[in-house]
Amino acid sequence: MRIRLLDTDGSLAAQPGLVAVCAQSGGDVVAARDLAPRLRLLASEEALAALDARLGPPAPGDIHFIGSGDFHHLALLLVKRLRQPVSIVHFDNHPDWVRFPSSLNCGSWVARALELPQVLRVVTLGPTSADIQSPQLKGGAVGALRSGRLELHPWFDGATFYAGPSFENAGAHGTGGLSRDGLRWHGLAGADWSARIADIARRLPEAPVWISLDKDALTADEAVTNWDQGRLRLDAVLEAIETIAARCPVIGMDVCGDYSPEGSLGTVRSLLARLDRDQRPVPPDDGIAVNEATNLRILSAMEAVLQ
Repeated sequence: MRIRLLDTDGSLAAQPGLVAVCAQSGGDVVAARDLAPRLRLLASEEALAALDARLGPPAPGDIHFIGSGDFHHLALLLVKRLRQPVSIVHFDNHPDWVRFPSSLNCGSWVARALELPQVLRVVTLGPTSADIQSPQLKGGAVGALRSGRLELHPWFDGATFYAGPSFENAGAHGTGGLSRDGLRWHGLAGADWSARIADIARRLPEAPVWISLDKDALTADEAVTNWDQGRLRLDAVLEAIETIAARCPVIGMDVCGDYSPEGSLGTVRSLLARLDRDQRPVPPDDGIAVNEATNLRILSAMEAVLQ
């Protein structure tokens, strides 16, 4: 297991325990703060190419920490570098599935991943955000739900929109009923978590799995992030990863959701920030101790998974 810290915003370099474990694993710190203004929230092609060159060749089992959730879309770069069939299991408080515009940003990377032929399926677990309400009006990847290439398991139950007759008898297995009456989410709250995850794992394609974890899926006592946060507990997330790894080999992982001041974003990125996320107040501290403890727990669990 090689640990790689993408130093986009200083949030990881400020965690001495994490840096030490990274060094012990034979991993490295990839300098990227100079690229961050062109990567945060919205990635330019030139900055992505520069980061790709700095990363060097991938290795099976690499675990990448990438800083704030403002950089979550860098997960797409990491998956594209694999160049083999893969499923993505995605823990997040947001679906990140917006199809338009066609740029790569933190709200669209799942939609971009679904455009790749080597991505067999994306399973998103844990959203509580308003993004999943009326997704047909917000550019959500509803077609991928219909085809079954995308499964979305939010925290709460509920009907979200009237889909119309084009969805009749087009159920996406395991995601809830897609029908002429609309789309009804089958939420995770109150469900038998172990049984639900076992069923998801059983239906995954016969291919390796990439794990993508945005810590904003967790409650605030286990992560301090730039985004509004969800209801998952880390123990449940780690149990899910263990169950999935028993069914399909885990080929790699990215982790984001550390906190960092966003600084000056410029006009376009500032607008995107306003449109794409709730404007939460700056936390009273930057959450270094909380986030480091969670990051180290993730690594301890993944060491057993990847053996």
